[in-house]
Amino acid sequence: MSSSDSEDPQECPQCVEDAPIDLPAYETWLQCDVCEEWYHGICVGISASECERIDKFHCKKCVATHGPSSHKGAEVRRSGRQHANVDYTQLNEGQPATFNQYLLRLEGHEFMEDEFEHLDDGHEVTADWLRSRDTNDPFVVERAEGLGLEMPDAKITVSEIADMVGRDTSVSVMDVLTQEELSGWTLGDWAQYFESGERRRILNVISLEVSETALGGRIRRPRVVDEVDLVERYWPAAKRKANGYPRVKTYCLMSVRNAYTDFHVDFSATWVYYHVLSGGKVFYLVPPTPSNMRKYESWSKSPEQAVSLFAESVRQCFEVRVAAGQTLFIPAGWIHAVFTPADTVVIGGNFLVMQSLNAHVGAYKLEARTRVAVRYRFPFFLKLCRYMAELLARKWCKLDARAKARWTVDELEGAFVLAAFLEGRLAAAGDEREPGESRALGDVAALGRHVGNLAELVAAELRTRMTGDEWANRELQLREGCHFRWIRPGMAQGSLLLAARPRRRRAGGEGRAAAKARPKLSKLVRGRPQSTTPDSRVNDDDDDLLAALRSKRERGSQPSDSDASMDSDDASATSSGGSGSDSDGASASDGFVVSDSDGGARRAKRRKSAQLGDASRRAGAHALGSSRPQNARQRIAERLKIKL
Repeated sequence: MSSSDSEDPQECPQCVEDAPIDLPAYETWLQCDVCEEWYHGICVGISASECERIDKFHCKKCVATHGPSSHKGAEVRRSGRQHANVDYTQLNEGQPATFNQYLLRLEGHEFMEDEFEHLDDGHEVTADWLRSRDTNDPFVVERAEGLGLEMPDAKITVSEIADMVGRDTSVSVMDVLTQEELSGWTLGDWAQYFESGERRRILNVISLEVSETALGGRIRRPRVVDEVDLVERYWPAAKRKANGYPRVKTYCLMSVRNAYTDFHVDFSATWVYYHVLSGGKVFYLVPPTPSNMRKYESWSKSPEQAVSLFAESVRQCFEVRVAAGQTLFIPAGWIHAVFTPADTVVIGGNFLVMQSLNAHVGAYKLEARTRVAVRYRFPFFLKLCRYMAELLARKWCKLDARAKARWTVDELEGAFVLAAFLEGRLAAAGDEREPGESRALGDVAALGRHVGNLAELVAAELRTRMTGDEWANRELQLREGCHFRWIRPGMAQGSLLLAARPRRRRAGGEGRAAAKARPKLSKLVRGRPQSTTPDSRVNDDDDDLLAALRSKRERGSQPSDSDASMDSDDASATSSGGSGSDSDGASASDGFVVSDSDGGARRAKRRKSAQLGDASRRAGAHALGSSRPQNARQRIAERLKIKL
């Protein structure tokens, strides 16, 4: 099997006329190992990632005589879903009738199996249970009993939903192929599309908020959500205006078969619950580790986002299937994509919680860096932060020790991050603030006093929960933005504190070589000084060596590759030969004895060989009329020139 990106095959025998071969999906080619014909991967139903796993490819004509294609190692697990035929005419016009480019990517990737907690019912899902969990993994509730849910009948149709919400209501419709919104749709139009037999495009509705409609009156979200939702707890009841209040509590999602939403993080990394009324959903979940969040930020800003599967760039991506009647809870920060295997209606909602406030603030910063449009962010997030800081500052002044002890470390860290975040926004210059930010922060002087008091009070409580070194390390992380982490069952709190350790600063005045040499001196200096001076002579030698290293760095000279390798060999030999009884010999150098476990003859032979090699390289460089670069940057530049 051969795949080609650089070669230019003539044509694909299975391509029909007018196939849009200029699309990125047609960049992968396969060559039959029997007849040597070239085929588009998409035309034979093989994704780019699966091409790498094929050992020998046999086209449709050659399978009868030579058998099916063979794979390297275990064959890729393939789903039982039927593949849709491609209507190339509509695809070329930008209207894919049954074509879904994401199916090929999902088919060719091996996802990890669902290993999350599945509860029989919702009786144990309470606020205290959420606060005391030793993990931030998603979980599934098999039956709605005990959750406090109130839902419409599972047989409700999209037309009935349109009647209850209003057929003239504008609705945001997503084109699955482009993952972009289509404007000008009403719920009446959507109901007609959803219930029609012919669907020229695969479309999706995932952002219809219905809390203030007749449909919303028949819905009650899980009881635990009302108990922990920060909007419900901290937004003043007197200020909950229709157009000035976060309305994200109840959404109705309506998806047709084969609809797909690409990998994303919900706005401000909110928690989310999904209750499937009819149909089913497949979730692809990526843990919110610092590494995964950095990869996600890079991927979301890359032009390759539209033609690449984010799951291929991370180590863990779990596949979770949610059937009708089940409820899935996704904690803050989890990166996820959603596939719809059959026409589906879902009721869900977003909410913020105190123990995840660290991640909520981090996601808000991530959205600002990736330039997410304001209408796709959590509405009135800054105003909510202001209300929380004001109320928490007043509350903490009145709490006794027992009440403070009931706060978990995650909740305390969330409150501290909130204060640090607002301090940064208050200190930002006017041109660094986003539109409307000054209005959301309100009275800057009063808010500054509340934020300062909150940070001081919460920090004092956190110091009692950690050692001094742990708090010093964690405080720096919280202020600098280490907001995401994946907590696994049984993980000790101490390991969380070291999950994203800040970069260690070098001591001032010491060069890199001197800083590296200092901890090795105790290993390099062995035996006795040659003279009969006291042990302080060894310390003097330490200082002499450090001074020599500093002066060497100041002159800009760098050891050659051979010298560096020789020094590393010498250091390893020295450390392994620290015992006098095991050493075969010793070499004296400038007032101290260095143990040698390899023997003096062998050491001398290696040193002589390295010197000869270095001399030959210098001679070669001189013959070419150029001197060896004096530092690493110059060496890299020289190699690049040679390569180009």
